[in-house]
Amino acid sequence: MMRRLTGSMVLLLALCAAAVPLAMPAGQPHAELARLAEEFRARSGPGFWGDTTGPLVRERLRELSASAATDDARWAAGFLERVNTITPETLTHEDWVTWSLLRWEAALGAAHGEFYWQEVPIAPYSTPLRTVATGFAAAALKTADERLRYLDGLHQLPTMLAQIETKLRGQMARGIVLPAAQVDAIVPMIRSFAAAPAASPFAVPRARLETVPPDAREGFAASVGDAIATSVTPAFERLAAFVDGPYRRLAGDRVGVGHYPEGERYYRFLIRLHTGLDLSAQQIHAIGLEEVARLERELDAARREAGFAGSIGEFRTFLKTNARFFPTQPEQMGDALMAAAARIEPMLGEWFLERPTAPYGVRRLSPALEPVMTYGYYQRPTPPQDPGGYYLFNGSKLEERSMLNAAALSYHELVPGHHFQVALTLENGRLSEFRKNAMYTAFVEGWAEYASDLAGEMGMYEAPYDRAGRISMDLFLSTRLVVDTGMNALGWSRERAMDYMRAHTFESETQIQTESLRYSTDLPGQALAYKMGSRTIRDLRDRVRADLGPAFDIRRFHQAILGHGAMPLGVLEQHVWRTMRR
Repeated sequence: MMRRLTGSMVLLLALCAAAVPLAMPAGQPHAELARLAEEFRARSGPGFWGDTTGPLVRERLRELSASAATDDARWAAGFLERVNTITPETLTHEDWVTWSLLRWEAALGAAHGEFYWQEVPIAPYSTPLRTVATGFAAAALKTADERLRYLDGLHQLPTMLAQIETKLRGQMARGIVLPAAQVDAIVPMIRSFAAAPAASPFAVPRARLETVPPDAREGFAASVGDAIATSVTPAFERLAAFVDGPYRRLAGDRVGVGHYPEGERYYRFLIRLHTGLDLSAQQIHAIGLEEVARLERELDAARREAGFAGSIGEFRTFLKTNARFFPTQPEQMGDALMAAAARIEPMLGEWFLERPTAPYGVRRLSPALEPVMTYGYYQRPTPPQDPGGYYLFNGSKLEERSMLNAAALSYHELVPGHHFQVALTLENGRLSEFRKNAMYTAFVEGWAEYASDLAGEMGMYEAPYDRAGRISMDLFLSTRLVVDTGMNALGWSRERAMDYMRAHTFESETQIQTESLRYSTDLPGQALAYKMGSRTIRDLRDRVRADLGPAFDIRRFHQAILGHGAMPLGVLEQHVWRTMRR
C-alpha cells in the first residue's frame, strides 16, 4: 500500500540520501554558517527546564498550541532554505558537519509541525514535568537577580500547566487519549508536584539557602513558600484532578500510535526522528527477531560455560530469581555500578585517545519518579553548580532489581558510555554551543550501547555470569525492536508485547509493565535508537577497518566518533570516512 508523504517528509528523506563529497577544502570558518547556527540554537534552545544560565522560565513561554507548532514548522522550512544557500564544497570539515546538522534539524522541524496532536504532553518520560524541577534545583541563588529568576519561574509554572490541559482537551476531542494503565501511573506523578511548601520539589533546601546572603534568606524562603502555596501547588492540583477525572473517563485499553489519526505516518516519522535511518517498521521488526534468536544462542553458550546442568529455561529462571543477583539495600546497586567502572578505568587509555575531566558517579532517582520509570537516566554535568555527571538509578522494589547486568549498565551509562560521550562533547572547546547541545538519540544511545558491548572486547565480561548479564541487556534492547514496532505499527496488543518480553528478557513484571507503556504510549520509536545506533556504529567500524587494513587504529576511530559532538547517523558515516582517511 502506498503511503502518503507530505512535501516536508519527502524533503527529509531526500536530505538523508544526499551524497556530499568526501574531499572538502581546509579554510576559514564560515561566518554566515556560524550566525545561522547561533540563530537556530537561540530559537530552539533547551527551554527553561534545561536552562541553567538564562531566564529560568523564558519571558514568554513557547506557546503550546497547534498554531504555534505550524508557525515553528514554517520557520524551520524558511530556515532550511537559507542554510541551503551555502555551498557545502566550500566549507571546512567542521563547518560541513554544522551545515549538515542544521539541514537535518530544519527538515525535521518542518515535518514535525504536522504531528502536534499526536504528541501527548503528560507521558512520564516525554513530559516536561519529568525534569521541570531540575532547572530549579540547578538555579543559582546568590544574587538578587538570580532569586527573582527563581520566583518568576515558580509564578509562570501555572501557565505551562494550563497549556498542557488545553492540549489534552483538544486531543480528547480527536480521540487521542492515553490508555488507562498509563493514566494510573501519571496521576500520582502529577500529584507529587502538588505537595505543601515544606515538601515541595520546588522548595529550596536548607543547604541551598546557605548560598543566599544571610540578610536575604528569611525573606526569600518566605517568598518561595508563598509562591508554591498560592501558584504552584494549586496549578498541579488542578491538572491532576483533570487527568484523574474527565481525561480518565475516556481512557481505554488500546496502545500504540498506529490507531490514532495519522498514526501510521506519525510512526514512520518517529522512526526517522529517533534512528536517522530510512527503514520501515517491518524491516526493523525483522532485525529484532534475528537479533533475539542470535542472543538466545549466545545465552545457551554462557550456560554451558558456567557449568549449569539444567536446561536453558532453567538457566534463565536461575538468573532471574537467584538471591545472589539481587541487592538488599539500594546502596548496593550504586556500589556495583561504580565497582564496574573502577575495573574498566585502567584499560581506557588503550582504547581512547582522550577522556573527559568531569568526574562521574551515581545517585538515587527522585522518589516521585521511581514508580513510573523502569530504570533511571544519565544526568549530564551542570557546572558550576555540579561539575559531575551522574547516573540516577531506581532504588525501589529491590526484589525486582537484578544486578546481573550492573556491569553492562555501568559501561552504558558512565564510562565509556554516556558520561564519556556527553562530557567530552561539553568540554570540547572547538565546538560551538549549537554543536555542544546537539542531541541525536541514535548517536547518544547508540554510542552508549556500543560502549557496553565494547567492554566485552576490553575483557570486562570474561566470567560467564558477567557475560550472561551483558547478553540479558542486549536481549532487552533487541526485544524493543520487536515490541515497539509490534505495538505501534503491526497491531500488537500490549499483552502480546509483554508476553514476548516475558519470554525473551530478564525483566521483572514491574519493569515489563512500565516499559511496554513507555514504547507504546510515551516515547514510541525512541527505544529503537539504542540497538539500531549501536549496530550502525559497529558496522561502520567493521567497514572502515576492512578499508584501512593494518593502518586502522581503534583509538582514532573512537576519537572520530566522540571528538566532534553528536550527529545523525547518516552524517556520522560520511564524517568518519573522511576523518579516518586523512
